[in-house]
Amino acid sequence: GAVTRTPPNRAATVTVAPVIALQKGEIVRRGLALGAPLELTWSCYQNSAKPCGNCDSCALRERGFRAAGVRDPLEETSLTSQALR
Repeated sequence: GAVTRTPPNRAATVTVAPVIALQKGEIVRRGLALGAPLELTWSCYQNSAKPCGNCDSCALRERGFRAAGVRDPLEETSLTSQALR
């Protein structure tokens, strides 16, 4: 989906969000099909070098990979971080 906004006296701004209408599993499958480095992606709410594996964002990621029927490449990292808590 795309949204275009044109404020007064300014150029139009277009915001493009190509995966906004997709379910998390579909996003994972699309990323795999495109060869995206999913091991380098996460959106954890904690501000750290590794995902926490506990927050809502990490839970959404986990459900997305489960729905796609594939293992999350960060699964071992998440399990390790949980064991250290």
